[in-house]
Amino acid sequence: MRIAMLGWEFPPFVSGGLGVHCFELTRALCRKGAEIDFFMPVSGKKITPSCPNLRIIEVAKTELAPYLVFTKKGKQASYGDNLIAAVNEYWTKCEDTVMREAAIKPYDVIHSHDWLTSRPGATLRKKLSTPLVQTFHSTEFDRTSWPWDYVLDVERAAAANADLIIAVSRRTREQVCRLGAPADKIRVVYNGVDRERFAGSQVDLRMVNSLKRDRKVVLFLGRLTEQKGPVQFLHAAEQVLSAEPNTLFVIAGKGELLPLLINMSIVLGISSNVKFLGYVPEEEQCKIYKIADVYVMPSTSEPFGITALEAMSSGVPVIVSKTSGVAEVAKSAIKVDFWDIKMMAQKIVAVLRFAPLSRTMVRLSNGEVNEHTWEKAADGTMRVYNEAISEYGKQVPALR
Repeated sequence: MRIAMLGWEFPPFVSGGLGVHCFELTRALCRKGAEIDFFMPVSGKKITPSCPNLRIIEVAKTELAPYLVFTKKGKQASYGDNLIAAVNEYWTKCEDTVMREAAIKPYDVIHSHDWLTSRPGATLRKKLSTPLVQTFHSTEFDRTSWPWDYVLDVERAAAANADLIIAVSRRTREQVCRLGAPADKIRVVYNGVDRERFAGSQVDLRMVNSLKRDRKVVLFLGRLTEQKGPVQFLHAAEQVLSAEPNTLFVIAGKGELLPLLINMSIVLGISSNVKFLGYVPEEEQCKIYKIADVYVMPSTSEPFGITALEAMSSGVPVIVSKTSGVAEVAKSAIKVDFWDIKMMAQKIVAVLRFAPLSRTMVRLSNGEVNEHTWEKAADGTMRVYNEAISEYGKQVPALR
């Protein structure tokens, strides 16, 4: 099967789970015999395909990360150029490039990821008479409490124009239904994890000496945005420290909330127990998990949450928000409401204090992560491809 996959990021050009998903999914699909051309913006970095039948085709230059917060006018200082203009340029060049490649060797399926690639996918579906699969990794409803109408309109069109839709969780399926997609058009395919990569990572003694020392470590790893819940994490930290003062709260990641969070740690009087690491490269993340005594993912709205599976694979007890897709599959994780700071703090203290609880969570999670592989995700994706090919031609009316 030959696939034109339209994406926005690919390692080492990664800002979150979207890039991890694209890297791992294409690798697993190629192992099953698929031939994939992955189209993306020019990254300015050397990108090496992860398998022989994968080609990385860069089509337009942009320095915009996909999920940083931006204003409804579509411009923010951290973005540089206008967001809409950059996305439109990518769309146009992506369409032209895919058309040229398809003229040389046709594709069986077009696969678009999120709103950033949905419009060229819909256009190419018509021009090439090729079925379109659209994956929603998140929606505008997840990313911000003030959804931007422009992005919502693009997402509604994406939901309407695809032959079939992949959602990364049941929670995401519900959000896509809010965009107008019929539920019978959506297939849930959960993300996976490369368990061996995280389980086999070695403890970095330098990191232990500089961070952990004789303290317990509570880890947050993710973009520093409203969606990921770092503010709630710090409020919980204040309460935990009143019971367990010899605890270090490590925040790994970057984002527009960083200045606010630094100031918060000072105002709350816990700055000496909070360490901001900034952006941690993917190859270093394995080492970060290894020093943690508990991993907390307090997202206000999380379509899935691959980092929770990574922490579980690393042998770390995990506490996740109930409003996350991974909560649907991670039975060994403790689930909390992101807004219930007191309960979140109590659960953190319980894991830190009671070794039998921590050991039991790790033992159970070791079995669970074996069920959530990228091979399984690739199998589910292939089933959707085959279904889309067999169903193509049954016209789906567009919303716009």
